[in-house]
Amino acid sequence: MRIAILITNPNHHVDLTIGAAKLMQAQGHQVRYVSLCELRRMATPEEVFKKEALDYVKFGSLPQNLKPSSGKQTLGKSDSKIRSLVRATFWGLKLKPFIKKSLVEVDKVLLMNDAAFPGDKICQWLKHQSIPFYLLQEGIRFPLPNEADIKYGANGAEKVMVWGERSAKHFQTIVSKETGVVITGSPRFNQFLQDIQSYPKKEAKQKVLGVFTNPIDDQGFCTTAQKLELFERFVQRAAGQIKSMDIQLGIKCHPREDIATYLTIANRYVSAFELPKSIVDAIVKVDAGVIMASTVGLELLGAKKRIAQLEIPNHGYVFDYYESSNVLQIPQEGDFDLTVLFDKPAENSYFYEHLAAGGAIQAMVSVLQEKC
Repeated sequence: MRIAILITNPNHHVDLTIGAAKLMQAQGHQVRYVSLCELRRMATPEEVFKKEALDYVKFGSLPQNLKPSSGKQTLGKSDSKIRSLVRATFWGLKLKPFIKKSLVEVDKVLLMNDAAFPGDKICQWLKHQSIPFYLLQEGIRFPLPNEADIKYGANGAEKVMVWGERSAKHFQTIVSKETGVVITGSPRFNQFLQDIQSYPKKEAKQKVLGVFTNPIDDQGFCTTAQKLELFERFVQRAAGQIKSMDIQLGIKCHPREDIATYLTIANRYVSAFELPKSIVDAIVKVDAGVIMASTVGLELLGAKKRIAQLEIPNHGYVFDYYESSNVLQIPQEGDFDLTVLFDKPAENSYFYEHLAAGGAIQAMVSVLQEKC
């Protein structure tokens, strides 16, 4: 079998798929990574692929002075006419020829997003070419304000491979009739749990509260300025408690965000520092975490760290974290007590409702090897 794995992120997309890629290659299948990471202003992880002797192709070359995406919508919102026109032109002139060349004689395609551009266009092309494709759940699922008419998971995949029972229930209401939903778990989370358990316990006496940001502006929840204002308002309101409790404030940004901007804002009110870039290293270093709308909340809970979630103006508390007793809601207005984040470790039954533990790589490979 000849299978292509399409990625747009050099970090979690590789973490999710490389185990399955190596296993399939060891079984005699031809595996090729097709990287569109540069479209997200990130670099294709060429050294990783070379180290593992995995075939790959990448789109374009990395421009000089590359900077992370900041969420600025210079072409308007995701459904603006200008953005749609630019995307259609770019797809026709640049992307489509690359995809056609990269996926020649491929039997199946595995991808992580079937709704966000260019995933939507690629799926339409695959269907037109009668090439079966499979969707692997990449993150927690909740409605995004800038989501296209076709929802994530509903673009005609043969199978959607999901993390656990809660995810399966979500996707079963969204997928098209010809699409199956199968629980495989997540290789990335399986590895995360192994890594967390192998780390020595945190010995530092001073407590650390980590703020784990993500580009909610890119997702359409707000503008970049509003996102930064949300962060600043939290730090400003929490500063008194942080100082009185002798807590350190650490910040871990999404790779497409600018840590310097967050540190500048935070240091107006408290002494803040950058957490390690590795999500595992960052989570090990903190005693509790603050999130906006991100999968990292599940990772913190999986590591038995309590979390606080910021209320996003006009959108409330995104995802169903509120159903866990280990989550503190931080309202836009009103008081909140950070001490509850540090009184005892989180219990993680909520975590395991979302994540089927173990065997994810083998489960994925079994699905991909099924006859269409």
